[in-house]
Amino acid sequence: MHYRYLLFDLFHTLVDVPAAPGAEGRYTADILGVGREAWNAACFGPAHPITRPTTHIEVVRALAHSLDPAIGEAAIEAATAERQRRFDYALTHVHPEVLEALATLRQMGCRLALVSNASSGEVSAWPASPLAPLFDSVLFSCDVGLCKPDPAIYRLALTHLGGSAEQALFIGDGGSREHFGAGEVGLLRVLQRSHMAARYNARELRARAGETEAEIDGVAALPALLSRLNAGRG
Repeated sequence: MHYRYLLFDLFHTLVDVPAAPGAEGRYTADILGVGREAWNAACFGPAHPITRPTTHIEVVRALAHSLDPAIGEAAIEAATAERQRRFDYALTHVHPEVLEALATLRQMGCRLALVSNASSGEVSAWPASPLAPLFDSVLFSCDVGLCKPDPAIYRLALTHLGGSAEQALFIGDGGSREHFGAGEVGLLRVLQRSHMAARYNARELRARAGETEAEIDGVAALPALLSRLNAGRG
């Protein structure tokens, strides 16, 4: 059986929010007066409500106050506006190579699903994204009430695609232990590394690679990898 069902992570895999130009929004941590490392940790922690609909200011307020309850509303409002601008820019300015690769995969007969941990404001620009028409199914954690690495969200994506785990790949940067969850379902796991070098140390990179069966340096390399994998299956 050839691989033809592809499940993708979104942030740091298909788009890179930190790479948005400075004019499209200052770093949230800087506006709030907290450390960037602490802020990033909070974004991936329990204070971030990602399995129910929210407003963006609600999310920023919860994350900010998890770090410092004294942060004022004016700073929270300013940080929310800038953060929204960064996420909107990332979703609406996708690298052409990513779009071309996804279009090629569809031409190869693949069906594509997006499986993303995200709060509502982070993906509010999705309908305007050039990525949107390229996916057969889109599962945002805030909409489906499930998040990675829960195996249930991968199984739901497969159900939407009408495919089986034996014919499916999961492609992501490895955040939120997403490859661990994909492995629990039996998906072949691919590490997408192109946005990682500036963000993680060598030890973290090795740890993430250790949870996968294949690695690529950019989504543009995926059609060739898929062809090789399918050739190996006969």
